[in-house]
Amino acid sequence: MSTTPQRFLWHDYETFGADAARDRPSQFAGVYTDAALNPVGAPLMFHCQPTIDVLPHPDAVLITGITPQMAERDGLPEYQFAERIHDAFSGPEVCGVGYNSIRFDDEFTRHLFWRNFIDPYRREWFGGNSRWDLIDVIRLWHALRPAGLEWPVNDKGSTSFKLEHLTQANGLVHERAHDALSDVYATLALAQRLKAAQPRLFEHALKLRDKRVAAQLLRLGDPQPVLHVSQRIPAALGCISAVMPLAVHPVNRNCIISFDLRQDPSDLLSLDVDDLHDRLFTPAAELPEGIERLALKGIHLNKSPMLAPMNTLSAEAAERWQLDLPAIQAHHATLLAVGEALQQKVQAIFVQPDFEEQDAECALYAGFVSDADRARCEQLRKAGPGAAASFDGGFEDARLNTLLLRWRARHAPHTLNELEHDEWTEFVRRKLTVDTGLASLTLDAYHRRIEDGLRVETDPTRLRWLLDLKHWPRDSRLDDLIGTV
Repeated sequence: MSTTPQRFLWHDYETFGADAARDRPSQFAGVYTDAALNPVGAPLMFHCQPTIDVLPHPDAVLITGITPQMAERDGLPEYQFAERIHDAFSGPEVCGVGYNSIRFDDEFTRHLFWRNFIDPYRREWFGGNSRWDLIDVIRLWHALRPAGLEWPVNDKGSTSFKLEHLTQANGLVHERAHDALSDVYATLALAQRLKAAQPRLFEHALKLRDKRVAAQLLRLGDPQPVLHVSQRIPAALGCISAVMPLAVHPVNRNCIISFDLRQDPSDLLSLDVDDLHDRLFTPAAELPEGIERLALKGIHLNKSPMLAPMNTLSAEAAERWQLDLPAIQAHHATLLAVGEALQQKVQAIFVQPDFEEQDAECALYAGFVSDADRARCEQLRKAGPGAAASFDGGFEDARLNTLLLRWRARHAPHTLNELEHDEWTEFVRRKLTVDTGLASLTLDAYHRRIEDGLRVETDPTRLRWLLDLKHWPRDSRLDDLIGTV
């Protein structure tokens, strides 16, 4: 991977819900730039047709204004939508970047590709490709070198990192928040401002998309305090703290378990693994009064973590963000003295129990696909769903066999035999009428939310969107499929 990519693809999704595995995208937009952030070529923007087995969240439609009828009319079938996005990310040396894209947009891309037999990860690394996320870069800018941008304050008195608040406070063009292409141009404008105001910070942050660079700052052989920016650290504390790397995660080798050196490590050293596990994974609101949540955190090397050496922290910033440097040094020395036994203890805390088997569409992270199955996926993509009925390769991975039937049912229902049609119909019925966890929204919940909105909404445009949503089960022929009114 080169230090600077040949091209950036600044991109954004609008979606019909927030769950990448269970909800669906409604719109994708992207803008290519060169390494100097100059736009190159025409922007990309296209919609995705809904599938009959997934209901759009009314709240999402009221935010974006994209109704399922609009997406059906203007959009591509999901498998074609996925292929266009795959083509857009194809290298060489394309860096995919957005605003909160690693936590949100990239998860939608991975699950979209998974459902449509495209390798979910290859576009992130093949041909020198990479991915980056501007939101934590902006947090790093704010914490360490805030000059060059006006920082909006929210109603809680803390800095707001919402894209629309930052663009408004700084006079950057953002014509319509929650329109994918408008959000892309707003993200690019913010990056251009950062590059001009703090070029060294920009270049440092860009290098961190290479996990080898991040690993150099989180050395387990010589674990030193390092600054780490995270949304999990309160904005009142600058979203920044000093952490110490302790161990590699026992399952995910790209994750380094670290300790926040703001916290006294005495409990980490004195409590047993079961107690520490409870302290870490119990929600803070459910912990006994006076008990702090354990300050362990996994830092993912392959998610462009924002890290910086301690010497980049000015005295003014340390005071503002309440970083007590003598205490941090003392906590570091205490942990350093324990040695290898601490690594083993920390790894034991993160050992994961066996989980219940997931539905195939939600089981992307249940394991990698074999090379033989990946080759079969490529054959399917070339053939398309209309020809998939004759596919007799048979996947080794049971998840893919399940995905295949659903792929055909959504995009080529005429290819289903009677048994397959009945299986598909029963799946959709259970998914949308029984709270099984297969859907993020059941039909009952969908209709309740629409009726609640119709009772209180007064804006004519939003009322029209709600009525469109009310009619969607009829318009999509979902009612005909499962016999639900």
